[in-house]
Amino acid sequence: MFKVGENKRWFYPISAFFITAVSLTTGLWTMFYPLIIAKFEMTITSPVMLASMFTGLGSMIMGPPVAGYIFDKKGPKIPALLSGSFIAIGMFVLTIMIRQETWASAQPLWYFGSFLVGFGSGLWGGTYTTTVARWFPDRVGTAMGLAVAGGGTGIIILSPMAGYIIRTAGFNATIFTILGTIAFIMIVGVGFMFYTVPSSDWKPKGWVPKPSAITGKVVEEKHFTLKEAMADKRFWILYGGFLCSAFAFMLFAQNASLILIEGLTKSGMTAEHVSVNVVPLYLSLVAATGFLGRFGWGWLMDKLGSPFKTLPLVYFSSGLMILVFYLGYTSLPFVMLSAGVLYFAFGGEPTVHYAAVPAIFGRKHLGKIMTTLNAFSVGIGIALGPYFGAFIRDKTGGYFWAIMLAIVLRMIATGFSLTGLMYTKKMDAEEKARHESS
Repeated sequence: MFKVGENKRWFYPISAFFITAVSLTTGLWTMFYPLIIAKFEMTITSPVMLASMFTGLGSMIMGPPVAGYIFDKKGPKIPALLSGSFIAIGMFVLTIMIRQETWASAQPLWYFGSFLVGFGSGLWGGTYTTTVARWFPDRVGTAMGLAVAGGGTGIIILSPMAGYIIRTAGFNATIFTILGTIAFIMIVGVGFMFYTVPSSDWKPKGWVPKPSAITGKVVEEKHFTLKEAMADKRFWILYGGFLCSAFAFMLFAQNASLILIEGLTKSGMTAEHVSVNVVPLYLSLVAATGFLGRFGWGWLMDKLGSPFKTLPLVYFSSGLMILVFYLGYTSLPFVMLSAGVLYFAFGGEPTVHYAAVPAIFGRKHLGKIMTTLNAFSVGIGIALGPYFGAFIRDKTGGYFWAIMLAIVLRMIATGFSLTGLMYTKKMDAEEKARHESS
């Protein structure tokens, strides 16, 4: 095994980008949902969409805390090895699932395989983000933006590849075999073999932290424990914003293929054409603009200097664009244009979420704090959002009320982030008063 040190620290966000791009593939599940519904001749969507709850349970609620605990104790190598292994095993289970003749026999395998893939993805998500944050105390927004950009950008390659395989070979075990093999080779071959981290108080050579705008002195980074972080109001403000925004995002994103079918079939397209041709193009487009958003919002956060200055812009703009998208979702050109803008806004979410934790709570206990906060906020949203969107659609006959719920939740998230901004300003004012009195 090898180690990459300070002189080549950009290896970590760059490699994380490429590994994540081709390994974290649950974004393709929205392409698989209508195909599974058609294969097993189902009339309702929510049982198939329930797999999103299992991928969310694994990827955000269980995987990241396990990775964070191991990371704080042992570093990134062990969780990287486990990540690649669980994804490969999960994909193998899905190859068995797709060979079943009935939904009754396929259903438990669909859920179990999705959970394993999600759990492996969560282990990697908890590993690479904490690794990058350790190496970049000076440019955490930019570095994290580059690293997490891989999470959506891979769809640019994977969705047309998956679409081609499905068109030429059919929807069968081949696609899951390929995805599992790629993930194992990339995560284990690079993450397990090369990843390492510096000490929690390490600083890049020549870097001096910015002095406080209030005292004019350099303030040493405070390293919160998980208990101390949970006693801080900012932890719970972030929690509320993360939960609402993730629920809304996943409600929309994981139902996207079915929302497109609902809208575009009203203008004369067939559901099959939308599933096989439009959805892969859509996923590639939004992956590209999402990449720009991840990097762009990370850069902006570094410039603004605070996650609470950036999050209100991310949440509000994306909530507004969900409404714009829905108002024109019967027009293919309008759908593509509005979705591109929407996913640019969405792209800021993972970047600023992951960068917010070390920016506020320090890096020493980063693994536990980041993964715990994300697991029980973003994780719950990811696990429940897609199913609730499909459930509302099944009960009401369309996606209107599900879309309205997503918009309202984005606005509530905006409110949480503005509360955080006001609270931070209050803390700064109190610090200034203490400094002046002394």
